[in-house]
Amino acid sequence: MKSILGSHIRLIKFAAVGGTCFVVQFLLLTGLDHLGVFRPLANGISFAISAQLNFVLSSALTWGDRPAGSRGRTRARWLAYNGTALVALACDTAVFVIAYHAVGTDAGAGLAVVASTCLVFVICNYVIFRERHGAPPQLAEAMSPGPEAVR
Repeated sequence: MKSILGSHIRLIKFAAVGGTCFVVQFLLLTGLDHLGVFRPLANGISFAISAQLNFVLSSALTWGDRPAGSRGRTRARWLAYNGTALVALACDTAVFVIAYHAVGTDAGAGLAVVASTCLVFVICNYVIFRERHGAPPQLAEAMSPGPEAVR
């Protein structure tokens, strides 16, 4: 059981951070709505705050084993992460618009979230939070020749 969790620990952390940030975004949106803030503005504010929390938690937890190493690199990661959040929002919107007529609103929203979440994980794991020297361990292991290749 431990080895199964060990091989998927980054995905588990990613899901936990994402779930936490979703709850924070929802609570902020609800609170701002109750205060009378225009809903689209409240949604944008809550999305922006949630994205910043997501960056902090992702840096510390999900990819904590891949530290930035400097302020400049942290700033570059932060900018790239926020750019990725915007790309994910565009992906989510595009998938939803394409899918909801065919599969309904709820299923379309679900497909959109899955597509944008997968996109974010791939970009974060292999670009934003990549190891400083070389490929992430999972990719490096997959690309390295096995013992049968050494003769």
